[in-house]
Amino acid sequence: MKNRKSGSDDTVEAAEAALREVLKDVPSDVRRRVSQEVGVLIEEHVQGERERCVGICRRQAEVWRKTSAARSSVAAARDEARARANEARYLTDLIESGADLSGVGGPGDADA
Repeated sequence: MKNRKSGSDDTVEAAEAALREVLKDVPSDVRRRVSQEVGVLIEEHVQGERERCVGICRRQAEVWRKTSAARSSVAAARDEARARANEARYLTDLIESGADLSGVGGPGDADA
């Protein structure tokens, strides 16, 4: 196995719970090591997805910043383009932070 950083305790615990039945006859030290490796693999995948989403959000922010609406003579169109670019940047920061996003509303969301 290649050398990887340790998975978070939550991810390892989730892996252990998911693998408990499958690995019930495996010695506990091996079970823990397998769960640790699975946890690391899951975290690596999640990080890759997070980076992919951040890239998408950055591209969207740039699209809205450069769109013709952003340079429109109509104030409402400029405001819409600016709001959408700001929202994409907000999502970029939120996703990139790696924070638990459950229960988080968007910018200006009264329920957040």
